[in-house]
Amino acid sequence: MKDARNEFARLVAREPIPLAHGALLIAREEYPQLEINRYLDRIAALAAQAEATIRGGENTVERVQLLSSFLFEDQGFAGNREDYSDPRNSFLNEVLDRRLGIPITLSLIYLEVGRRVGLNLYGVSFPAHFLVKAVDERGELIIDPFNGGAILQVAEIRARLTQIYGQPVELAPAMLRAVSGRHILIRMLRNLKNIYFNASDYPRLLAALDRILILDAGAMDELFERAALYERMECFKAALDDYQSFIGHAPDHIQVDAARESVMRLVAQVARIN
Repeated sequence: MKDARNEFARLVAREPIPLAHGALLIAREEYPQLEINRYLDRIAALAAQAEATIRGGENTVERVQLLSSFLFEDQGFAGNREDYSDPRNSFLNEVLDRRLGIPITLSLIYLEVGRRVGLNLYGVSFPAHFLVKAVDERGELIIDPFNGGAILQVAEIRARLTQIYGQPVELAPAMLRAVSGRHILIRMLRNLKNIYFNASDYPRLLAALDRILILDAGAMDELFERAALYERMECFKAALDDYQSFIGHAPDHIQVDAARESVMRLVAQVARIN
């Protein structure tokens, strides 16, 4: 696990981050024998097949439709509706093997294959459901890989927002903004974080938090969560260090008073241990 973590830290120090490689390094902590190059080669092979398929498309709309048909009909990729919270849906190797995933991992495959065949694609961190957009001189297409690569109209996107929030919500431009590979990996890890929190799987939860903080040292919510987790795991010195760092970096955060209370308690706890 240490080797995978170190390799992950080195990789994500680069910009732009090689997205598929980063996602596979996330998976390698769960699957230590995972052969990353084998899966990168599989993505390249999918792209080679897709290129022949979409060559006949005369414009971006047609090429997107052909790519979606290739991935979701010919190759059988699909959203895992029956077991959405299965952590395997968040590991790129498992999604490639099982052909099942959640919006963000299916979008990642769509991005990696589509970009290799010449489509100008970006990830879109839409609330509660990751999307992809294709951009050309005519404008943008919003694509939903979880639903077979459907091209979404504005009315459909607004309806989804209403469903998510339980009331009409303005479709802000930021909701459809292109995001970086770093953002995508963080969102993948946050999915895993939530799964492991709900399962009370503290070692895996800690690993997810660690890697989020490698990607974004300014992720104060995760820093506080890691401090609380360390405390729960009785790693009191590590908890104290994280709480103190949190207070120093986020003095106006909503949890800062709770962090200060924890510091007072832990200072005494650590002193007793020492």
